[in-house]
Amino acid sequence: MLKGPLTTVEFAKGDHLVTCVVNDETWKQNAYIIASIPSGGKTVIDPGGNAERMIQCILEGNGALNRILLTHAHFDHVGAASQLSEHFGVACELHKNDIRLLMHAPMYALRFANKTIPAVTFFKAFDEQGESAESSAVRAIHTPGHTQGSTCYLFDGFVFTGDTILFEHVGRTDLPGGDSTMIGQSIDRLLENLDEDTTIFPGHGKPWSVREAKAWWNKVKDTPPTI
Repeated sequence: MLKGPLTTVEFAKGDHLVTCVVNDETWKQNAYIIASIPSGGKTVIDPGGNAERMIQCILEGNGALNRILLTHAHFDHVGAASQLSEHFGVACELHKNDIRLLMHAPMYALRFANKTIPAVTFFKAFDEQGESAESSAVRAIHTPGHTQGSTCYLFDGFVFTGDTILFEHVGRTDLPGGDSTMIGQSIDRLLENLDEDTTIFPGHGKPWSVREAKAWWNKVKDTPPTI
């Protein structure tokens, strides 16, 4: 994996400012802070591994943190989740099918990265319809395959896909809870139901549009490259 300093990039998307924090030097995981321009309220998607860095970024500017949403429970995406949850008093939200994986995240972090992360104990799980993660600003879309509980979060004109679909790659399916057939079906449904101008913000790598993703997916869907 690439080494180097952690970076921050901002994107203006309608009534929101999206800040991407590359929050892990080894795995290059994208943590996101979405700030509502009218209200100042903030949502975090997948806080990644560096809690101190994320807390600092969240506290910059006005507005309070309202939500922490997890696309899935792999340790590189949730390493800082417990500390953020405790610091801001905000529960982490994830699909119920990833609760077991969330509980095992500290074990996997130690085994695969020789890293100690705290277990997340303050969380809310939602079901297939994503009822607990629904609001006027965000919709949860269950997209199993990378993990059983993988979920994308759709805002107005942009979507966070975690490791379900990344720039010209799909998430690997050889880890616990992975299913190569299921991830293909999830990507089919996701791309079919999103406006082509929607921006995809993935869990690793750069953003791209649904239009670009559809063109790529139609060429490679039988044997998509994984990451």
